[in-house]
Amino acid sequence: MLYDDARPQIGNGDLLFFRGRLLHSRVIQRFTRSVYSHVGIALWVKADGRRRLCVIEALEGHGVRVFPVREYLERGESIDWFQLIDESIDRDRVAGWALDKWGLQYASARQLFRSFITIPLCNWLGLPTRIDRNRGFCSYYAAQALRSGGWRPPDDEATPPELAAPGDVALFPCVRRRGPLLLSRHQG
Repeated sequence: MLYDDARPQIGNGDLLFFRGRLLHSRVIQRFTRSVYSHVGIALWVKADGRRRLCVIEALEGHGVRVFPVREYLERGESIDWFQLIDESIDRDRVAGWALDKWGLQYASARQLFRSFITIPLCNWLGLPTRIDRNRGFCSYYAAQALRSGGWRPPDDEATPPELAAPGDVALFPCVRRRGPLLLSRHQG
């Protein structure tokens, strides 16, 4: 779908999933068995009569930041828009939680290893784990933001945010894929 057509329909708290092409993106996709390597939260920035659709995201090398969606598309990034469909979720609380995290650091390599290897193993063995809540990764932030907005996963889908990969978040029943965002009909 054309970005300019979709843009007015995208709301604060909707999710934007990325299909990265770089090596580290491919590693994430293969390791997590997902087409997605990254996820961020849609956020409208408004000032002086101007509105700009941005994504607030946890990004390696940058931490939690706000970045314009159009800039990503102009760089050739593949982005799928997922709309929040659960009306019990407060979109502004989702975006507000994400804004509160703006400037925090990205998870260390050690923490990522712990999240995807050590924590599941400890949970399986019934051992306690500790999470550094001041450092995280994209899917952790997206899952936590949804929970802060009031979403409660069904009991049979209670993937803890610290274990969620982008593909896991895309399967949450509170969001629905609307389609890829394209700058022109010839893209993609």
